[in-house]
Amino acid sequence: MSQEQQQQQQHQEADDDDDEREVMRKLLLLSKTPEIAAAASSSVLLETNNRLSNNITKLDLFQAGLSSLPECLPKYLPNLSILFCMKNQFQEVPKVIGECPKLQMISFKSNQITTIHPDALQCQLRWLILTDNQIAMIPKTIGRCTRLQKCMLSGNCLRSLPAEIVNCHKLELIRLASNQLQDPPMELLQCLPNLSWIAFSDNPFLQGAFDKIDDDKTLYHLDIIPDDNLDDPSLGIELGKGASGITRRYTTTTQLLPSSFSNTNKKIGPYDVAVKEYFANITSDGNPQEERKVSMVASSLSSSCKSLIQVLGRTKKGNLVMELLQDYRVFANPPNMESCSRDVYDDEDEDISDVQAIAMVEELLHALDQLHQHGICHGDFYGHNILVSTKNNNNKNDDTTRHQVWLTDFGAAFFYDPHSIYGPYIQRVERRAFGHLLTEIVALLQPTKSSLSLTSTTKDRITELASCCETMTFSELYKKWTAMDF
Repeated sequence: MSQEQQQQQQHQEADDDDDEREVMRKLLLLSKTPEIAAAASSSVLLETNNRLSNNITKLDLFQAGLSSLPECLPKYLPNLSILFCMKNQFQEVPKVIGECPKLQMISFKSNQITTIHPDALQCQLRWLILTDNQIAMIPKTIGRCTRLQKCMLSGNCLRSLPAEIVNCHKLELIRLASNQLQDPPMELLQCLPNLSWIAFSDNPFLQGAFDKIDDDKTLYHLDIIPDDNLDDPSLGIELGKGASGITRRYTTTTQLLPSSFSNTNKKIGPYDVAVKEYFANITSDGNPQEERKVSMVASSLSSSCKSLIQVLGRTKKGNLVMELLQDYRVFANPPNMESCSRDVYDDEDEDISDVQAIAMVEELLHALDQLHQHGICHGDFYGHNILVSTKNNNNKNDDTTRHQVWLTDFGAAFFYDPHSIYGPYIQRVERRAFGHLLTEIVALLQPTKSSLSLTSTTKDRITELASCCETMTFSELYKKWTAMDF
């Protein structure tokens, strides 16, 4: 190559670098992180090996009108670990994300994606979010993702899964609700040893499961509470808002509420109630209307399971009217980006006593046993979906409120046939989730000076129960637990 040709090549490379930096600058200006967007105005940020550029580990490109990513992304953001591209116009999960060596978490939720480039899936991936797209097939290269722990695929067009997914042996949570699965995904249920949280609702292979449970057509019936105020958001006090809907507090004077309503023994109001308004959009867990149906059926078990929240009726618009819980705290914090699929606990606030632990294990185990006997898988059995009472009940003969716990959030729940070929595997997955909670309870147990031996015994018993979760059914576990001596 002549000296002139070398100079021309150098000039071309310089021009290419300038073009790449301009493309990256425009991309970073779209970031929802103000510091990144502000720094993008500086050309220094995008110099190769620049310290500022190297420090960017998270990039949020929410609703930025994007349909592609620049091929130079790995070059300028070599330490990128988290990429959010929710609500854009992508039609394919791009190849370039597989070239980012440290990219562990990606979200392309609510795009227009129909395909996943095979090379987009690489071994460094831990958290994959592709909810609410039109994906019809998962590439066989999913088998490369040996570190994958969390996979969100609800709201797509999947009819089956590739056999290679059995190589994702670290997978703990998968969401496949509202797809087109014709057959149960046995490759998941049988072969993944760590799978603990699943969501399958609104798939063809589960069609008819509810009818087998509700063969007398009574479980899905709820009286309408004729109070128009319960459908007026302006009259309610917001208690919480999640992906599937909003829960508000209302006061009603209707006389149709049951006299067994836990907040009062009166037959005439006013009553304070909680009303959940369900959204119509697909969430990461699935279809909110499926959650509504499961919640109604689960409520029918509340007379024998005090840890299940009672549904009192429905409004004229179909929103659920539930008992209002008071004096409680959430047992755990949800997983964060570091823990991925495991709950997080506050070191100072989450310690529990022996009596609390024993009561919690028994009540939650009883609830899970009843749910699965009736063909309901919770799918999201976590500490952050458990509420514990904060009431100080001084009556030693009445522990009903002092150690009360409630299992909430049926967003990922689904009906299944317990007697089908896949039924026992569904339950085994949920038993693993229960086993994880048992391990966390043991870690939180703190003895007092007067209960050192009791705490040691309690820990041993709970640990023993956790060791049986892989092989014993919920009914067998409950029988074993209630027979233990403390």
